[in-house]
Amino acid sequence: MSVGAKNIDHIVISSNDSAATAQHFSETFGFEIKRTMSRPGSRAHMEFMKIREVILEFAGPGEVQPYDEVKARLGGFVVCVDDIEKAIETVRAAGFPCGDPHPAVQPGAKIASVKAGTGGVPFAFIQYNAIPIEESGA
Repeated sequence: MSVGAKNIDHIVISSNDSAATAQHFSETFGFEIKRTMSRPGSRAHMEFMKIREVILEFAGPGEVQPYDEVKARLGGFVVCVDDIEKAIETVRAAGFPCGDPHPAVQPGAKIASVKAGTGGVPFAFIQYNAIPIEESGA
């Protein structure tokens, strides 16, 4: 079964405090935090680093609740494909449930998650340039 994966796009690390987890990676490994964002409506806070071509995405709640310790876990892998519809069709034909593609955080991209059959590791496909991006007039 080939889904046409080109490369690992990003790895998600989920945490009860994404900012603290990203800061720990930055201080420990010397990776620079390149971007932070809070998603309106989702109450999520994300921080991003890049190691060569792979993005580390640290995801957590927008409002951090009091905690005894920062707890983080692998949130999933996302691989880049040229044709997300074909990747989903291939996965579904092999008997694995996969969600429908929807707009990703990245402008113009679509993402879809494989729901089972991944050995407990969350897994998704992303396709860039899947949605036209409106250019703002200057």
